Amino acid sequence: MHQENVISQLLAWIEQSLDQPLTLDHIAARSGYSKWHLQRMFKQLTGQVLGTYARRRRLTAAARELRLTSATVACIADKYQFDSQQTFTRGFKKQFGLPPAAYRRSDDWPSYGLQPLLNMMGEPLPQADIIMLPSLRLVGNTQHGSCTLGQLGDSKKRLRQHAWRGLLQPDQGMPEVAYGLTSLEADTRQRDRQRMVYTAAMPEKDASGERVIIEQGEYARFAYQGQVEGLQRFIARLYDTAIPQMNAVRRAGQDIERIYPTQGVCYADDQAAISCEYLIPIRRGEGDIRAC
Repeated sequence: MHQENVISQLLAWIEQSLDQPLTLDHIAARSGYSKWHLQRMFKQLTGQVLGTYARRRRLTAAARELRLTSATVACIADKYQFDSQQTFTRGFKKQFGLPPAAYRRSDDWPSYGLQPLLNMMGEPLPQADIIMLPSLRLVGNTQHGSCTLGQLGDSKKRLRQHAWRGLLQPDQGMPEVAYGLTSLEADTRQRDRQRMVYTAAMPEKDASGERVIIEQGEYARFAYQGQVEGLQRFIARLYDTAIPQMNAVRRAGQDIERIYPTQGVCYADDQAAISCEYLIPIRRGEGDIRAC
């Protein structure tokens, strides 16, 4: 158990240090073990090579920045401690099959090459069903924001609160189903930031507001039950772990929270308990993913 705790703490530290020097000597110094003993222990407990895992997680973080910011390739290479843009490009292409610029330009975001986050706690991984969502006509309230990757959770929390407070009326009954739609794209005016759009939406018979249309398409559907405040951590785990383990491509489109309200719930309240499905637009590859 002690060794599992050591590796679990080390994994958390690696995640916080992806933009810092992460040689085996640095990692070993943090752990208090010799690098030879640490490498053996890491391999025994995780089945992965420590240095390879740290490098792949670093490149996965770089891939996220390529997709969600407009920072230059040179700036991203420098941020993640590569000694040159050429070294970064060579390593990136080896892991993802595309050079950084082509990876950024791609309309789709393939999960190929993304290194899932290791978890030593034995927490079950959320499982996906693949569904075909029909076209839906809704009404809603949309909020816009800009944030860095590190501010993503707090920014979405604020936008969600404002969107739902602007849509729900005090004397209005709760619908059978409601939707939260999220889109992210690079902020072209500020290179290290993303533009986020969040729309709270309901069927037309349940509310009034701006017209919202969900296009028909295929989605990976994940079930969530818990407090509103825990939903963003759940979403982060989907993108960090569940999606990289699926042989699927994230296609263009909005993420969808399909929420089944309980009586009296206000989605602007972080302490509210909700039951919802989180839908990520995907295009399937040849994988063993259960469809329904």
